[in-house]
Amino acid sequence: MVETLKKIDKKILLIVGIILLLPIVIIIFLAIIQGCGNSKITPEKFEEKMISSAEKYFKENGGLPKKESEVKVVNLDELVKGEYIKSTEDLLGDDSCKGSVTVRKNGSTIEKNEGGFLNYIVSLECDEYKTKTLNSVLMNDLTTSGSGLYKDGNYYVYKGDQVKNYIEFFGKNYRIMNIDEKGVAKLIKTESESLDEYWDNKYNVETEDISGKNIYADSTVLKKLIENYSNNKIISENARKHIVSKDVCVDSRSLEDGSIGNYDCTNKLANQVISLIDINDFARASLDVDCTSIYSRSCRNYNYLKELNLMTWTVNAVSDNTYGVYYLSSGVIRSQEAGKYQNYNIVIYIDTNEKITSGKGTVDEPYVLK
Repeated sequence: MVETLKKIDKKILLIVGIILLLPIVIIIFLAIIQGCGNSKITPEKFEEKMISSAEKYFKENGGLPKKESEVKVVNLDELVKGEYIKSTEDLLGDDSCKGSVTVRKNGSTIEKNEGGFLNYIVSLECDEYKTKTLNSVLMNDLTTSGSGLYKDGNYYVYKGDQVKNYIEFFGKNYRIMNIDEKGVAKLIKTESESLDEYWDNKYNVETEDISGKNIYADSTVLKKLIENYSNNKIISENARKHIVSKDVCVDSRSLEDGSIGNYDCTNKLANQVISLIDINDFARASLDVDCTSIYSRSCRNYNYLKELNLMTWTVNAVSDNTYGVYYLSSGVIRSQEAGKYQNYNIVIYIDTNEKITSGKGTVDEPYVLK
């Protein structure tokens, strides 16, 4: 009888234990199910999803840009409505977000297949998050005194010798010289590509020698630049997707004209993705009040561009003859025959609406594009 009661007590305790534990087990199970059904991702991951969904959207609906510099935009609301992506409320737990994906056609005027590249640029803004773009960071550096980024008409120009304008562009180091009214930044590579390169090496009847002809659009150096652009070791294919085209000013300049020109130009070479520094770029970068002529030695003062290699070609020709071109020599603008040898530093252009992942613009911590 006693043994029977003991067995009954054990059964009762077991049943009671199960009854007490069952709700806890159910709660844990439901929490796991709910967590799996509402897993959240980071805003950065959501941006990646926006780009992949935009690619699918344009593949199914068409409308991709076809011409150089043409852009098309699809808004986040449209991507969600078309079920190409879940809402930010579902994936981020935030219904305050707005966003878009811009697709830009780049490089179609220079790529051998004439197809060019499609570059997808994402933008996302929520109450607690905003896409960090190069433009948003640079505009925080605006100043009216000392080294920094200055508003100059419709342009923004870096001036001084202590500017935070370093940018790492797919493994290569550049410096941002200016940003135009469309948000296109002009970059110059910190290292030269060659120590011995002609600006041009044609025979010139004026000199009766291999002095070259100072027509940039038909120059030896432009052909070399295009070769550089297509060289994956110098500019990778992935990097070329991010290089935008821009009309390059190739105005010639009289040896007697030392004025620092504005941004207007009468002679432009359209849709260029690579070029050389302009003599005006160098002069504008100086903060010295005595830099009133492009030929002034004062222009090398308070000027970060004096740090370029001792000698580098510019894009500008001398208008007084058919063979003279300008180059930068130890921070001073000089001229010589196009048939001579000099260094040259690549100049490229990018959209400042591009996302950056890190950087402070310093030599040790340059801005880094996504």
